[in-house]
Amino acid sequence: MDRVEPQISSPLADFQSAPGEPKARMQEGKNLPTLTKAELAELLFEQVGLNKREAKDMVETFFDEIRDCLKRGEAVKLSGFGNFQLRDKPQRPGRNPRTGEAIPIAARRVVTFHSSQKLRAMVEAPGKTPDDLTTV
Repeated sequence: MDRVEPQISSPLADFQSAPGEPKARMQEGKNLPTLTKAELAELLFEQVGLNKREAKDMVETFFDEIRDCLKRGEAVKLSGFGNFQLRDKPQRPGRNPRTGEAIPIAARRVVTFHSSQKLRAMVEAPGKTPDDLTTV
């Protein structure tokens, strides 16, 4: 019986750039596409028509506002994308892995993100546009 080698597609196959589309973004040292703030500003420059300075300022202002809202203890809700919320985690017991000694882990506040149903549907059905998913 002949051995059949499995066909393994490139993890980047879904992220190859088509003509006229932005180049696939790669995170250094990893095979994962990454979108940076600089690339967001570049997209605003190319697609919206803002000048480069305005595009950079808009991206910075957007993230500054999200940070400021979270600092004030407010949730951030981005329709069709998801919600950023604060969660208070209580103190809990931990253990030093090297010595096995019990060490308490301090209470802390963390930021959580919950994606919207629309975003989840788009991620689960690559290639579909938001208009294709209006029933979600």
